[in-house]
Amino acid sequence: MSTAEKSAVKQDQKRILAVDVDGTLADVTTPWLELIKNEYGKEITKKDAVEYHLENIVGVPRENLLKLLKKTWDEPDKIQLEDPDIPNILLALKSKYEIHILTATMGDDATVRKWLDDHHIPYDKFVHVNRSAEKAGYNADVFVDDNFEVAASVAAQNKLVLLISQPWNQAEAANKTQQNIVVIKKWDETEKLLLMSLLRR
Repeated sequence: MSTAEKSAVKQDQKRILAVDVDGTLADVTTPWLELIKNEYGKEITKKDAVEYHLENIVGVPRENLLKLLKKTWDEPDKIQLEDPDIPNILLALKSKYEIHILTATMGDDATVRKWLDDHHIPYDKFVHVNRSAEKAGYNADVFVDDNFEVAASVAAQNKLVLLISQPWNQAEAANKTQQNIVVIKKWDETEKLLLMSLLRR
């Protein structure tokens, strides 16, 4: 292969963008809190969910809360997009990035895939890991997630993480020291940052 051919192949290769589902694409928190309210009479809003480990706020064992979180995917029609512009943004990014859905969601694959399709989320690959901690070892160039622990682990690998701002990651985000973590308040910022990073390369 000539130098010119190698250069052409390199230009055609897309970078990999790994995108989380729960709390990043899908607002599972709203129906989850509704289930918690119905089951335990604990009424809190999404803004009140200032810790990733919600059991510390509602005073219900984590195992019980996770069962309800899993139950949210029994009624996927109640799960809305975190931002209605997400499909268009990812579609724009798809011309430059290979989009991998990288999730530890408690929903089953068929249900989550259908939800993605129903909400017109474009992607090239669907990867369901057992635990969020496994994401740090995934071969991607850029990650989008709402879990600060995931963001910190990925950033430690010298990879860029776009942390979607949520009530449960505000405290950690405010005190972050890793340069590779960029806090994104709105999804449209994600598109701008990624495209700008490509233009600089």
